[in-house]
Amino acid sequence: MKRVFLQDDSLLTGFDDMVTFENKTICLISRYPHWTAFRRFLSHLHVLSGSSSDLPLERYISHLLLTVPVPKPGGQCVIVPLQTLNEPMALAMPPTKDLPLVDLPFQRLLACLDVPTIVTIVL
Repeated sequence: MKRVFLQDDSLLTGFDDMVTFENKTICLISRYPHWTAFRRFLSHLHVLSGSSSDLPLERYISHLLLTVPVPKPGGQCVIVPLQTLNEPMALAMPPTKDLPLVDLPFQRLLACLDVPTIVTIVL
């Protein structure tokens, strides 16, 4: 830490050499319905943020955004290995006319709504 004395003998402390920690938030927004896979990826980043890694978190994010291909509807599944989790992240798109087009668990929906209401919403 640098100490600089001003003309009136007051002390000014410099923070150039200090290490500070800040809370950060990462939000992954996409037009593709891979919410479960993206949640796994964010969990992977969270584990990495608490460990000593040679690569910054931004490198993992740029790899996902710039290198990993988007699967085509009805095409092959794209597998992305995540070193901190036991299973890789799998990105897949069903054929265009198949359901479900969303990658969300329906357990909460079925617990909150009755079947006729769900049918009305989906159809």
